[in-house]
Amino acid sequence: MRLQSTSMRRALSSPVIIGILAIMFILISAIALNMGSGSQSNTIRDTELFDVTKGSFEIRVPTSGELEAQEQISIRNQVENAVVVSLVDEGSMIDTGDVLFKLNDENLLEAIRNAEINVTSARNDLQNSETNLSISEKKRDSEIATKQLAVNLAELALHSWKEGDVIAKRQELELAVQTAQKDFDRLEKKFESSKTLYEQKFLSKDELDQDEIALLRADAALKKAKLSQNVYEQYTFEKERQQKESDLTQAQGELERATERLESELSQATENVVAKRNHLNKREEQLANKQDQLEKCVVTAPAPGMVVYASSLGDRREEDERLRVGRSLWRNQLVMIIPDTDKMIARVKVNEALSGLIQEGQRATVVCDAYPDNVFEGVVHSVGVLATGGGWRDPNRRDYTVEIQIVDKQGIVLKPSMRCAAEIYVETVEDVTYVPVHAIRRDGDLSWVWVQQSGGFEQRPIRINRFSETYAEVTEGLSGDERVLLRDPSPASVISTSGSENNS
Repeated sequence: MRLQSTSMRRALSSPVIIGILAIMFILISAIALNMGSGSQSNTIRDTELFDVTKGSFEIRVPTSGELEAQEQISIRNQVENAVVVSLVDEGSMIDTGDVLFKLNDENLLEAIRNAEINVTSARNDLQNSETNLSISEKKRDSEIATKQLAVNLAELALHSWKEGDVIAKRQELELAVQTAQKDFDRLEKKFESSKTLYEQKFLSKDELDQDEIALLRADAALKKAKLSQNVYEQYTFEKERQQKESDLTQAQGELERATERLESELSQATENVVAKRNHLNKREEQLANKQDQLEKCVVTAPAPGMVVYASSLGDRREEDERLRVGRSLWRNQLVMIIPDTDKMIARVKVNEALSGLIQEGQRATVVCDAYPDNVFEGVVHSVGVLATGGGWRDPNRRDYTVEIQIVDKQGIVLKPSMRCAAEIYVETVEDVTYVPVHAIRRDGDLSWVWVQQSGGFEQRPIRINRFSETYAEVTEGLSGDERVLLRDPSPASVISTSGSENNS
């Protein structure tokens, strides 16, 4: 009996198991077939349909970026080898004249004392050089006057000799010649007369000899007078002329040489004064520069605003780079900025494909991540001229920088570098037929939508014109009171196609 039951169980077990497996396979196949027969369910929800109507929609360009002050003041260090000794807290709201930071001034005070000593020394050197210049000028005037007097005397001596001595001498010599000539003529006539008288025995031989001797003396005197006249004209006159002219030439040469020498000395003294004055000016400039730097060791706010450290700007914010007391600063280093938080702008990026739609003056709205419930009204302030690349992450991307001026801050304190999203209102499309952009399908140049019909959906080609990121204007292919599907329908619900769909 037990053996029979066992045999029956064995006989029944194989067909039952095979049947169960077959049923399971059919069920699995049916489920898989049902899943593969179409990805879309035949059930259509109302939220997946859109009623085509005429109306208006706005063309808006969404973008994002961060806030920035429209106007800000850069505070830079103007002191060499500066060290911060006190510092206002970052984020503080300050007024005009408030102290922003102070720098160590010990080295500057020592430098100012040394500079003052250098200025005093340079001023004394200048005074000495000016005194030497004055002495040189007086010495020049005195020596030149003396040399000029010698020239004048030489000129007068030459003129006196020509106009006086020479004429008098010539007259004297001429008179001597004329006197000797007359005396000779007189004695010659007397001797001739005496000879006649001697022949007539009226005169003695002795008297005749005396008359002859007198004639000989007169002849000798005449020759001597003529000789003196010739000697003067040929020798003495030239000697005296050359001597007088030489005296004048030498006096003039002495005047020229003295003038050149004294002018050289005066020029050197003048150049020395100029050099000393330049040296003094340089020392005074160094002193003024040190004093100016001492004043700049205390930096005050030129305008009210909020304090932002320069170390908080950009991508590098390592702890050792943060502005703090004891940090060394180099000259002209940007220390902090004071943005005018009353005038804020949103600096956002707009893709190159949409940049042509953006113009100055367009309305915009801005929402900050820090205040997600507040929508700030704005207006496009400027559009960048040059596009920037997307970097190594997206080298093909090109964006333009757009600045949106926030018109109303709603009493909220906005800070630079706050992340924000913005929408720029390009245009309002009025009284047109439009559908959501994600209802439109494309195949090359052909655009279509799935229009609901009784029993399914019809593929309807359309022509679109203006569009936003949400809606598109339909100029051909649709009319009012129609409904379009916002997704692809299941194949079973497609009742007609345009012949251009490829397994959609």
